[in-house]
Amino acid sequence: MSAIPQELLGLRVEVVRSLRRTAALQIVGSELQVRVPAQLADDRIAAILQQKRPWIRSKVAQLQQLPPHRPREAVSGESFPYLGRHYRLKVQEGHPVGVCLSGGLLRATVRPQEQGDQRRARIRHYLERWYRGRALERLQDKADRYGRQMGVTPASVSVRAFRSRWGSCDRQGKVVFNWHIIKAPHPVVDYVVIHELAHLVHANHSRAFWQLVERHCPAFALHRTWLKDQALRLL
Repeated sequence: MSAIPQELLGLRVEVVRSLRRTAALQIVGSELQVRVPAQLADDRIAAILQQKRPWIRSKVAQLQQLPPHRPREAVSGESFPYLGRHYRLKVQEGHPVGVCLSGGLLRATVRPQEQGDQRRARIRHYLERWYRGRALERLQDKADRYGRQMGVTPASVSVRAFRSRWGSCDRQGKVVFNWHIIKAPHPVVDYVVIHELAHLVHANHSRAFWQLVERHCPAFALHRTWLKDQALRLL
């Protein structure tokens, strides 16, 4: 049985092992993400969590002071973020169905016979499909641009929904981004792209890694802090 608790102070504990050299803790939503070196023993991770308990408690207290997050109802007039700007949703009936950005509005077209909960579910589905499509397009463009600057080429670029991270890069050079990041401002998205591309050079979070990130994104610390503060609003 693992010594690592599944939950701590109301947060679900997720351990992410990688080639990094040190341990790092981050709270995203209702999860406590613990990033550790691949070979670090479970009892050592449990000890780190115990040592960091006061810090975790203070962060939980800060989160509890935030206004409660209200899920969107997918109705006309609601605001949705895209690359740092907010666009009003306009629900209309017709064909073809789906979501598009037109005239400064996010236009969701649905079938007239779809009403109530079914309509809201359809709109949410169309919105996610739209976000995923735009995310893949924009992130591929940014990966191409920054890849040329950094002298790296990812094996592939794709998007998916992560619960507590903004991207990943595996040993084969495949880069995957959390599609929710496309809601953030351009400079923040750029930082996430540069961060993952830097892993093509440095597989860990060493000093050399952060120096490479800073070389191409001097304000990376500000963007990293912004992501930590705004995670609940993006995910």
